[in-house]
Amino acid sequence: MMDFIENNIKKYISVFCCIFLLMLTGCSINKEIKEPAAVIITDTAGHQEAIKEMPKRVVILTTSLAEVYHELGGEITGIACGPEYDKPTYLANSEYVGLPYAINMEKVVAIKPDMVIGLNALHNRYASILEQNNIPYLFFNFSTYDDVKNTIRAFALIKGNKENGERLISDLDKRMEETIKKYPKTEKTYAAIHGTGSGISLEVKGSIVCDVADKLGFLNVFPELTMKDIGNKPPFSLEELAMKNPDIIFLTTMAKPGLEETIFANTLMAQPAWKEMKAVKNHQIYLLPQNLFLSGPGLNYPDALEYMAKKVCEK
Repeated sequence: MMDFIENNIKKYISVFCCIFLLMLTGCSINKEIKEPAAVIITDTAGHQEAIKEMPKRVVILTTSLAEVYHELGGEITGIACGPEYDKPTYLANSEYVGLPYAINMEKVVAIKPDMVIGLNALHNRYASILEQNNIPYLFFNFSTYDDVKNTIRAFALIKGNKENGERLISDLDKRMEETIKKYPKTEKTYAAIHGTGSGISLEVKGSIVCDVADKLGFLNVFPELTMKDIGNKPPFSLEELAMKNPDIIFLTTMAKPGLEETIFANTLMAQPAWKEMKAVKNHQIYLLPQNLFLSGPGLNYPDALEYMAKKVCEK
């Protein structure tokens, strides 16, 4: 009888030990499969994406953003670029998805990306298509130097390395400061004019041109106008510009190389009021390169600063 009781007790103890071990194992498994906390990134338009792991298939809709993403260690599956763009090595195997201003969304969707990155003003119209296909996206402003730094920080979060982002910003800040110190400070006044085949408009606060000029200490004769208040390009009045009579006039256009001056020749330069302005008489009219002052210089922002400073200050 005692043997029977003793054997049963041993069986109960064995079963209890097994159950206890299973409970411990279960606890440890639960700890191991605990999901990582998501990083919440908010783009310029206020749209948010929760990123739990680094995206592996990324489509970027402009080359200036692609350059920043690559600099922070990102790989790019799809890219939008112009026909004249000479692809760097890191984009050699990236699938072409159209022009930055005319994206082939069928190709984008077919890639099945983990993330699509673009410019807020240019690409936000594609948001609904991406949402319908459950494709995460982030669209950023990329005109001012602050925009560039904000985008670098967002990309660094996506890549899971904030330190690399801050290091890159520090390097850019240093180059910007060196350029500003190199040239004498001046309070010359300026206006910036954008020309297209259909007309003339003003570049205002929030544009690349005005941001660079302001950083160099030049004074905008239209300081009250901003892109937030009146859209991207406010209407232009030659009479009002003549009354302001700026020391410097900057010109920008998307016209093909060799045709830039024809955009301004008939609509602007042939007018009597144009010839009487101080900037014209003193030969302080500067046609700015598209790659630095229209498409977003990105990591080349210090080069845009250097270009403008050298043109104006060494005159």
